Amino acid sequence: MKKRFLGSVMFYITISLTSIIAIAIMTMFASYWITEQADIDAYAINISGSLRMQTYQMGFYANAGLVDDVNQTTLLFEEKLNSPIFNKIRQSPEVISVLHELTVFWHQEVKPSLIPGNPELTQHLATQVSLANQIVTLLQQHAEQRIVLLRTIQLVAVFITLILGMLILYFMKLWVQIPMTQLTNAAHAIGKGDFTQRVHVKGNDELALLAATLNHTCDAIATMYGQLEKRVKEQTLELKRNNKALLFLFTTVRTMLEKQEHKIDYQKLLDELSELISIDNIELCLMTAQGDNPYLQVQNHQLTSHLCATKNCNKCHGDAVFMNIAQPKDTLYPLVYNDINYGVLVVTNDLTMNQHSWQNQLIQSVADQVALSLNLADQHNKERRIALMQERNVIARELHDSLAQALSYLKIQVTRIDFSQKRQQYDQQQPIIDELRLGLDAAYRQLREILTTFRLKVLDEGLHPALNKTLELLTEQSEMQFNLDFAIQQVPLSPIEEIHLLQIAREACQNTVHHSKGSHVWISVNQLEDNKVVLTVADDGIGINKTAKLNHYGMAIMQERTKQLNGELNVRTRLGGGTEVELTFTPQSATS
Repeated sequence: MKKRFLGSVMFYITISLTSIIAIAIMTMFASYWITEQADIDAYAINISGSLRMQTYQMGFYANAGLVDDVNQTTLLFEEKLNSPIFNKIRQSPEVISVLHELTVFWHQEVKPSLIPGNPELTQHLATQVSLANQIVTLLQQHAEQRIVLLRTIQLVAVFITLILGMLILYFMKLWVQIPMTQLTNAAHAIGKGDFTQRVHVKGNDELALLAATLNHTCDAIATMYGQLEKRVKEQTLELKRNNKALLFLFTTVRTMLEKQEHKIDYQKLLDELSELISIDNIELCLMTAQGDNPYLQVQNHQLTSHLCATKNCNKCHGDAVFMNIAQPKDTLYPLVYNDINYGVLVVTNDLTMNQHSWQNQLIQSVADQVALSLNLADQHNKERRIALMQERNVIARELHDSLAQALSYLKIQVTRIDFSQKRQQYDQQQPIIDELRLGLDAAYRQLREILTTFRLKVLDEGLHPALNKTLELLTEQSEMQFNLDFAIQQVPLSPIEEIHLLQIAREACQNTVHHSKGSHVWISVNQLEDNKVVLTVADDGIGINKTAKLNHYGMAIMQERTKQLNGELNVRTRLGGGTEVELTFTPQSATS
């Protein structure tokens, strides 16, 4: 680009300044030379005028007969006639000619006729005066010509300077001012972010090069700015898309974790996934770990028929994403977690997705989340089955220790009545009948308590609501006031630990209702500094030492459950009166 602009603004400016300076110097030198030549003009005119004056004096002295004065004036006239000043002005032909004529006329005519009484002297002197006047006139004209020449030179110099100055100003405006104004305005606009500015400067100088460079820079910046805007727009769209994908994943994970006990809407999940990745052909097949046929097939609403029409999952097993050889457009995402295959997510797309594409990663994440949800559901069901089995074992032991023994006691009493009947000992039957009645009442009461235990369960919300529900039932069955202080909301308990805590608290509260004869019961569940959990049930009744008959079976039940928790159960007299039951154990979450 630089080779295209060979001119130079500085060269033009230098030429202009040099021209003006040259004209000024030439004018000054011409004026100096003319004034130098004019220095002798005044002196020469003065000498010429004195020649005329001395001619008059010579005539006066000659007519008066003053010979000495005539001689003296003659010497002075010849001295001035031969003055060196006339040698300096001899370049003027007219002055030289008249001066020569005056010199010849002086020597030939005037000087010889300087005799008193000579009648021709006056005529000769008049001729000499005329010649002297001609010299003065010529010298005056010559001086005036020099002054006119000086004025002419100055006027011409001024005129040339004005013309040259106007031309320089015009070309400066054309070549410098206008381009600089355009460049300044363009620079100001570019500084504000307007990269569409263009500067049109013609020529081959630096300003034209600067304008072309500025235009090229603006084009480059505008191109880069456009590319940056495009990239920003693309990044913004990608961020929005990623945000939608993350929100979808978050909603999916939260839904699956919250609805482990309920049915998950896989239809809605597939519809949202299909809309997000812009792929219509998606189908979800769920199967058990041992099965080879899906027990549930879900497809998005865009499909008109199932992709897996054969319902055969033998070819859909795998540990990672793979493609179906028979259907190259089908991409399969196995639902695998802990080496257990829960099914497959089938996606049919005409365009093969890149392994690292966001659609592939999103589908893989959804498949992993579905597999994790199904695995968590299995683990939760296993834990519930284990807890249920353990609770059944405990209830079986409670039946054996309470109701079975009561029935055995009643059987013995029936045998006694049979013996007394055979021996006709009728007077002994009434006490046996009374004991049978008491035994039946006790067995019926124990049966009701066991049935209550069967109905009692830990609600989905946790142990705290279950305790509240239990205390509500006990409040309806008695006139005692129950107060609960539950302070372990931050302690995670397993389902088995929650069931044992609930049953021990219920059994202790049941004992206070039947045996304490008090009016208040205080239940507290707290955590100690060593991470142990303490359950305390206290009443303001008659106390354990004053109880007429301890609930032997209730104590056995609480001891059995305490043993299951690997805890410690203490029953003591409460300070201030009453009984206090305290259970202390370490949760599994604190030992892991």
